[in-house]
Amino acid sequence: MSLRDELLRAGLVSSDKAKKLDSDGRKHDYQRKKGKALTPEEEAQRTQARQQAEADAAHKREQDRQLNLAREAEKQRREHIARAYQLIEAHRINDPAAEIAYNFQDGNRIRTIRVTSPQRKALAMGRLAIVRGDRREFDFALAPREIAHKLAEFVPDRVLLLHPESSDVDSDDEWGDWE
Repeated sequence: MSLRDELLRAGLVSSDKAKKLDSDGRKHDYQRKKGKALTPEEEAQRTQARQQAEADAAHKREQDRQLNLAREAEKQRREHIARAYQLIEAHRINDPAAEIAYNFQDGNRIRTIRVTSPQRKALAMGRLAIVRGDRREFDFALAPREIAHKLAEFVPDRVLLLHPESSDVDSDDEWGDWE
């Protein structure tokens, strides 16, 4: 026998009031199951779980953003390498019959490239530049000054030697009267 039945027999509660209490209890249970009327502990747990889910989602978005930035940077780096390769190969003016050894500095090392006499003079006057090619480790190409400036914009480590541009006056004229 339930407490409700005992209260009804004793006459302390009317049958209508008992039915209303039963109905309210069932409604409260139903709403609690549906999430509408939660106890404070359940509400706090749900709030905490929701905050944790939002924090996890924000962290995931930040990771995805960082990954996309890294992918974009790698894509741009590859595009720069391809563009540099195309510029160097399209404007390479090395002469296979060149016999004059021209020494230049590559980092901490002294490298040598074979040039012709007019190329040597153009290098000294800043009209030609020495750039690093892509064929192999010791692939050095002669390229016009304009191409070296374009390369310096997006791959500055490829430009190995570019003297300041000077006039066509021979340097021998400066020493002509000296004796």
